Amino acid sequence: MISKYKNILTVFAHPDDETLAAGATINKLSNNGCRIHVAIPATGVHARKNIQDKKTRDKKLLNLQKDTIKALSKIGVKKSDIYLGEFDDNELDKYPLLKLIHWIDKIIIKIKPDAIFTHHRYCTNIDHQYCHEAVVVATRPSINSHIPVFCGEVPSSTGYLKPVQWEPNYFVNVTEKDINTKILAMQTFKDEARPDPHPRSPEVLKSLAKVRGSEGGFFFAEAFMIEKTFFK
Repeated sequence: MISKYKNILTVFAHPDDETLAAGATINKLSNNGCRIHVAIPATGVHARKNIQDKKTRDKKLLNLQKDTIKALSKIGVKKSDIYLGEFDDNELDKYPLLKLIHWIDKIIIKIKPDAIFTHHRYCTNIDHQYCHEAVVVATRPSINSHIPVFCGEVPSSTGYLKPVQWEPNYFVNVTEKDINTKILAMQTFKDEARPDPHPRSPEVLKSLAKVRGSEGGFFFAEAFMIEKTFFK
């Protein structure tokens, strides 16, 4: 049961990824007293915006960071529990994987999470793939470490590669209020929110929650794949 976790870390590549994949789950857990830590290695500005002027780029980055803090506060994440990396967006693969692993390692050592949520390995975005691989390595089991890892669904990215490898097997029961709060948080990311019928639009996000709910026997749900879990 996901409710047994009281100290969770999410590791998603860009601002808004954690909201898209697990925003309703985060809101549910935080309302139930769970502490949620959010780690975002890539800032989300450089590659996509093609901004050459440093002053303009820095302003965009600052605005994005403010949007991130504001959005996450809506789903119960404190500013002090947000970890923003300095890796370039859509270029995580240009860094040695070990550098990203070490960045994640430091956070894990600091907060000692009960479980981690991250990307699925078969996302179309290279940063998502790289982030997943780094989390898997950073959470290798040892005699003193058994951290469950769950992979989330990022609409417009997860499940698009063929043959489809996205087969959710863990469904979190959430309320319509949780979904509406997730959508409200998502709308804070002005450059990422999209109108219907885009996968990141409010209409599609709510429809997806209904579909995942029906698959899990609930009215609404968010879906995950279990990367690894442990029974002690």
